[in-house]
Amino acid sequence: MGMFYFLAIVFVFIHDSQLNGQVLEYHALTTASQKGIDYKVEWPQLTPEIMKRIESVSMLLENKARLPGSFGGLMKRAEKDKVLLEKTLHSFGYYGCNVSIELDLNQAPILIRFICELGPLYTIENIQLENRGKSELPKLLVNLDDLVGLIKGEVLIAEQAKKSQIVLKKYFSQNGYPFAEIDEPEGIVNHDKYSVILIFPVDLGSCAVIYDSEIESTTQKLSPDYIRNRLYWKKGDIYDNRVVEQTRRKLSQTGLFDNVIVTPKPLKSDLSENKKEQPIIMHVKTTEAAPRAVSAGVHYATSQGGEARFSWNHYNLLGGGENLGANLRISTIRNKARLYYNIPDFGVPKQTLKNETYILKEHTRAYRSETFALSSKLERQFTEMLSGSIGLGTESGSIRPKTTDKKSPIRLVSIPIELGIDASNDLLNPTRGFRVGGSITPYTGYLGSSKGMLIGQANASLYVPFQTNSLDEDMGVIASFVRFGTIKIRNFDDLPPNKRFYGGGNGSVRGYGYQLISPVDNNRVPLGGESLLEFGGEVRYRFTETVGGVAFIEAGSVTQQKIPNFSKKLLWGAGFGIRYYTTYAPVRVDIAFPLQRRKLSGEKKSYDHPYQFYVSVGQAF
Repeated sequence: MGMFYFLAIVFVFIHDSQLNGQVLEYHALTTASQKGIDYKVEWPQLTPEIMKRIESVSMLLENKARLPGSFGGLMKRAEKDKVLLEKTLHSFGYYGCNVSIELDLNQAPILIRFICELGPLYTIENIQLENRGKSELPKLLVNLDDLVGLIKGEVLIAEQAKKSQIVLKKYFSQNGYPFAEIDEPEGIVNHDKYSVILIFPVDLGSCAVIYDSEIESTTQKLSPDYIRNRLYWKKGDIYDNRVVEQTRRKLSQTGLFDNVIVTPKPLKSDLSENKKEQPIIMHVKTTEAAPRAVSAGVHYATSQGGEARFSWNHYNLLGGGENLGANLRISTIRNKARLYYNIPDFGVPKQTLKNETYILKEHTRAYRSETFALSSKLERQFTEMLSGSIGLGTESGSIRPKTTDKKSPIRLVSIPIELGIDASNDLLNPTRGFRVGGSITPYTGYLGSSKGMLIGQANASLYVPFQTNSLDEDMGVIASFVRFGTIKIRNFDDLPPNKRFYGGGNGSVRGYGYQLISPVDNNRVPLGGESLLEFGGEVRYRFTETVGGVAFIEAGSVTQQKIPNFSKKLLWGAGFGIRYYTTYAPVRVDIAFPLQRRKLSGEKKSYDHPYQFYVSVGQAF
């Protein structure tokens, strides 16, 4: 083959020399071979995407700095690029393309010209799975075309087919086949119909059933039962990679581990009577993190100013995952020092005893207060989604409402009871599922003429993805929330200002300032209320792996009636923001606007700021 190219080049060269009356000198060839044969490449007129791909793999371009010493070597590079160009065109749907090479030896350096006849684009005729294993393929729970994200009749792009290969492996790993092998897709080309039958070779093996779990930990002080009690699978379950990821994420969030690796390991199949099943051991390997950690953070809101947060934690005080921690929050309206001690698996697995004490000093639009609190509660995870708690707390100190500037003592005892369902997929960045929660807290103590009070709150949020990528990652999400609150007390004036409902600010209706969704007096001091109603929606879209944007609209109302008055005019706010996604949580930057700026009677200037600006961590709800 090399001799053929050499003779062809000599023939072309002599022929062109005769036509141009040029004479080839022997010493010129000798000199060229000593220095290497220089060349340049002329590509056909193709799309920038195709050209970028071929230029990234071209042998001629990659080795341009090392010139070939012979015409045979030059042609070898050119022939490799011809094959690469054909493969690249195939990957973009041009399966009937024809590629040829022309050399212009009259130019210096030598010109290598690639000529392409693209032909028509080939479309997907059909999509199939081809079983190359010993076990039968299970019936798919979804349509194959929908699963792989390819549509019959559309142009077949190889890169999309490769992504579908990854999606298939992910799907089978979520449905009992962690050892599934999905080879590169193959195609049967029909040149008459300009179409391709796309085939995914599959070898699943047997369905994996969990036989036992094995714990390997470098955390010598931590009891293996702590890890075992937090596994979301049990013996006899069919392997599901989503459950594995949930377990890995939950263990990572404890702060005890630097790394958590979960690996399914096959056992001898004779442990199972059903030969269609493969018993496996779930091997959980954890790497110990430093038991002590210090962290800091900054938050900002227009109506609340900046806030600095500092925390210290010891995540494994006595070897059972006990968490001793302290944090400090400093801002213009609130200073809080908090100490807490949590004991996991208290009495039974997934039951935590939480103890805390704090000192709080507040200087808000509505009041000034100095309080000291002490509480303890028992929190139980009943199921994967359902949790509840009951506790006992005391609070003492003093409070001075801005309306009267009269200092009053605070002496309260409370029994908070909470119940919640969390069916969302992430704590700080949920993209699908829902959350429902409620609490009832009876209080007794110093309440003037009222002997006690009862505060009830309920909330719900819903997350619905409207766009996912080929790896089933949610890129677009519609999120919504609703909150409701009511207070039962004999006399509203007996209700301490720090227990009343207020709306507006971060975590509420963002278009209005902190505590400003509330009845106000003639001095613009928020009076608070006995009932609260808030709701809103947000469209979240992730443009890249790390950057996203949101647009939102929210509304709220606070009244001094025990039940929200739906006929009372709601205050609406709207805005937009950007998100920077980290591995921990998204960093949130929002700007929001009140749709109705209110004025006091007889005043020209509104007491609502034209906008509110927020910087925080985690989604708003």
